[in-house]
Amino acid sequence: MIESKDIKRVIVIFLILGIFTLTFFILKPIIMPIILGLLFAYVFIPVYKSIQKIVKNKNLAVFILVLGLILIVAIPIIYFVPIIVNQAFKIYVIIQNLNLTEIINNFIKTDIASTLAINIDNIIGQSFLIFLNQFKKLLLDIPSLAFQFVVFLFTFYFATRDANDLASYIRSLSPFSKATETRFLQEFRRITDAIVIGQVLIGIIQGLALGLGLFLLGIPNALVLTFIAAIISIIPVLGSWLIWLPISIFLLITNQIFAGIFLLLYGMLFVSSIDNLLRPYILSKKSTLPIALSLIGTIGGLFFFGIAGIVLGPLVIAYTLIIIEFYRHGKLKDLFNRQ
Repeated sequence: MIESKDIKRVIVIFLILGIFTLTFFILKPIIMPIILGLLFAYVFIPVYKSIQKIVKNKNLAVFILVLGLILIVAIPIIYFVPIIVNQAFKIYVIIQNLNLTEIINNFIKTDIASTLAINIDNIIGQSFLIFLNQFKKLLLDIPSLAFQFVVFLFTFYFATRDANDLASYIRSLSPFSKATETRFLQEFRRITDAIVIGQVLIGIIQGLALGLGLFLLGIPNALVLTFIAAIISIIPVLGSWLIWLPISIFLLITNQIFAGIFLLLYGMLFVSSIDNLLRPYILSKKSTLPIALSLIGTIGGLFFFGIAGIVLGPLVIAYTLIIIEFYRHGKLKDLFNRQ
């Protein structure tokens, strides 16, 4: 016979599961800005503490930090996005007006040159169509994106201001011993710094460095090329060479010998060195995440999280590896055995 105590226990379990399920569906539309807000707060804590030392007020310090983030995001959107879109259209028109068959014939003097030119033209057309569709979707999603940005700022503000209280609360929920918990936090900080600095920041710097060279050479539509270079430079294995190499070849083909050679050498000797020297140095100091897994995390993250997956994908993979390593070395055996 089922006792009333068991019935009450089952009811309580279903109520708890129901509440957590409802909470998940409530937070689902805004879960990404919340995660990014927490991640940015974690990354910018040192900056916040530096500002707080100067202004001596935590509310004012975090307000200054939030204002800085708003300006960093708003200025490029207001000023650069229209220019980038305009330049993207110009690049498409320039490519459409090129005689690809004649250019390819300079390298491949066979009948397949025209077929290859048609295929390349189709690929470019399809890529531009995808760009147009994404841009249209972006315009339609502006109200939603603005709301999500507000949620991000709200999360970032309070997670940064109350970081100590939040950390204490998380520690109170942790099932690990204090020693394991401290080790976890150290590893999380290292891997987060490695990916944010070694992958994202270095990628952006590399893209900007290439952009500087393009501007110095007077390459048309350099802004959109700089933007694309910065994005692809963040992704492991890919890089700014996907921009400077084709442009260098194009310049050489069109008899702009000095500009072509300069950009080729500038890209090989300077821009690529930023990626080949600084990124491995930072990653080796702070992270043991293999490049292959970082690439898998980035690609998978892009599919699952969207553009934020460039950062979140490798982080999730890295955190999973940390947990596996802790388990492999027997450091998780103290679960529920806090000291």
